[in-house]
Amino acid sequence: MRIFIIALVLIFLGCKTPEKDHDFTFFKWDLHESYYLKFNSSDTIYCVDAYGIKEQTSFAILSKDQKERIQNILDTITFSKNETFENNDMDDGTTYVFLLQDKKKLKKLKIHGNAGPQRFWYFGEVLEKIKLNLQFTKTNKKIDFREMNKMVIMEVPPIFVVDTLK
Repeated sequence: MRIFIIALVLIFLGCKTPEKDHDFTFFKWDLHESYYLKFNSSDTIYCVDAYGIKEQTSFAILSKDQKERIQNILDTITFSKNETFENNDMDDGTTYVFLLQDKKKLKKLKIHGNAGPQRFWYFGEVLEKIKLNLQFTKTNKKIDFREMNKMVIMEVPPIFVVDTLK
């Protein structure tokens, strides 16, 4: 009986909920600001201010509640099959881009001008509020946004010609 109780205790001690292993990047652009937020399974969130000439990277530590709020949304949000929703009637407006990479696959979504799933507009607002309540510290860490920039930065067509006046 004693061996059974010891084995049972060891089994319960050895069982932990597996940590989420993902990499989440959020991008916001409008006329007033442009930044990336990078979050993974830890309690650190990185912010890269991309509004000026030189990008500035900083980091902050999320509270338990902030981390859980982001994690709960990431666990329950469903990405659309369509990756881009844009209101073509509007030149200005807010653009959000979401990129979630886990072991299985890459999920991405770009929304602009109030087009796209409402749940992602809500998620973007949640991330903005969390960012506003954090104290960021500058760092020299470089973050790779290659995959994100495929959705953010418009590519120049290969046959692009600039006509100059002579």
